[in-house]
Amino acid sequence: MALNGSNFMTQSPPQIAFKGTRLVRLLSDMAVSDVEVSHKQFTERLGRLIDLSESIALSEAHWKASKIKYEPTGTSSEKVKDEFLRVRGAMVQSVIKTFVPSAGPTLIKLPKVKPEGFADKSTAYESYKRFYVAHQREIDFKIQNLQSYVRDAVSGYSTPLAKLAALDVALNAAIEGHTRKFLLVIPRLLGKRFDYLYNEHLQQSKQADPESWMLAGAWLDKFCREMQGVLLAEIDIRLQPVLGLVEALNKEVDKDQ
Repeated sequence: MALNGSNFMTQSPPQIAFKGTRLVRLLSDMAVSDVEVSHKQFTERLGRLIDLSESIALSEAHWKASKIKYEPTGTSSEKVKDEFLRVRGAMVQSVIKTFVPSAGPTLIKLPKVKPEGFADKSTAYESYKRFYVAHQREIDFKIQNLQSYVRDAVSGYSTPLAKLAALDVALNAAIEGHTRKFLLVIPRLLGKRFDYLYNEHLQQSKQADPESWMLAGAWLDKFCREMQGVLLAEIDIRLQPVLGLVEALNKEVDKDQ
């Protein structure tokens, strides 16, 4: 299966509105999500996610941020942008490589197609679910480290940006549990897509050789391509808070020039 992801590496950093995210479009196109989420709906749902204790914590963080004075760190905006692009590129390449058997050894491996793995249709998806969740964990770890680096750099540029970085910490603490819960739903949605394609294959084809399922255009090849697309889209949506900090830093630099 030849999956070419080079185009993802040449794109500029994403500027994404929630309603139009590639992740939502992909899941909708695969008929695993039929919910149209407007900006207003998203704002209302976000508000409901943050309970009273979290609202109080955010209010306190806002008050504390108003007292913050920055301490220069000397990290340039170019270095911050380069680090953002480096980490994003590394994550994208890691995802792409795991879908290309000829690309060499990888820590996370795409499940091999074995007849015994499909003996019980009810458990056939499990290895692909573990594969996806492993990628989610790796992506989450790398983005947390990147976000911490960008916050530190941004907070050392100006007082307004130091306040923004402090608020970013508080907002992240308020919604990170909910965000992870929602993103963990994606493997379940992909499981529905897997079952649909597998059942469709069983109805339309008598081809019993599982290895042929990964030939170009076969049902499992199609599923793996879709799964790769969803992973790449998830990287972009998870990076949005970090991208917001990078863009705020760039605007502050442009204003000072």
